[in-house]
Amino acid sequence: MKVHNLCFSKLKKLNFNGITEKNVELSKFTTFRIGGKAKIFLNIHTLENFIKVMEYLKNINLPIFILGNGSNLLVSSKGFDGIIIKLSGDFSQIVEFGDDVEMGAGVLLTEAYNFCKVRSYSGFEESIGIPAAIGGATAMNASCFDFEMSKLVDYVVAYDFDKIVFLNNSECEFDYRKSIFQSGKYIILRVGFKLNKKPLEEIELSRKNALKKRLETQPKGFSAGCVFKRIPNLCVSKMLDEMGAKNMRCGDAIVSEKHANFIINQGNATSSDVCKLINQLQDKFYKTYNEKIETEIKFLGEFE
Repeated sequence: MKVHNLCFSKLKKLNFNGITEKNVELSKFTTFRIGGKAKIFLNIHTLENFIKVMEYLKNINLPIFILGNGSNLLVSSKGFDGIIIKLSGDFSQIVEFGDDVEMGAGVLLTEAYNFCKVRSYSGFEESIGIPAAIGGATAMNASCFDFEMSKLVDYVVAYDFDKIVFLNNSECEFDYRKSIFQSGKYIILRVGFKLNKKPLEEIELSRKNALKKRLETQPKGFSAGCVFKRIPNLCVSKMLDEMGAKNMRCGDAIVSEKHANFIINQGNATSSDVCKLINQLQDKFYKTYNEKIETEIKFLGEFE
């Protein structure tokens, strides 16, 4: 605790014009609505202040996590014994350079779509309903229906804990639910996109069709999206359904009756409830199909 207190005091003295708080409840920052407290929570508004903070944190032996919109994430109910950084302000801005569009890591996909729609840029319409920010969606190579982030990304502006770097699409090493940004070597700051123009009517029709599919196939409620990764040539959600996964539960965590690859927090689920349910599903899946399934969601904090 002494290290945390000293670090907190120093960060306050840096006067980086952001927000510095202690013991912040993380549940309100995740779509699962699950998570304990972060020892230190920083909300950073400018690149200059981000670099100032990161230069100081280089010499501090505390874990750091960059928090986007908190989707695709399960935070331990025990909390996070480190520093949470949320990028806002300048990192929530979108700028246009001719036919190129650059977005900050903190821009939500819904905001990206709204910006592009009025300018007749196509690309984000089928991302409708994905509760992610640009930074997290790029790092995870988020996809849904015919939407996939890697198809849109032209370049990424990132911080490598020493300097600002520019990576083109191929250097990002995109794959299914993967990119180089999951290695921990880089922090995404801004992302550049090459987008095609389309008539507004076509963009709106694609959005409406994607939204219709989402409402028909995916449940509402507190969740982190699909729990398990796909397996080539196999439909994991259908296999989970056929093995009787729907309505399996642990505490207040329950498998959705609408989509067997979603776990819903019915209000008071803990991270332990979710983990136990995930383990049960993995064990039953292996016993039923002799196939292993890996989690798609990420875990933050201490888990048993």
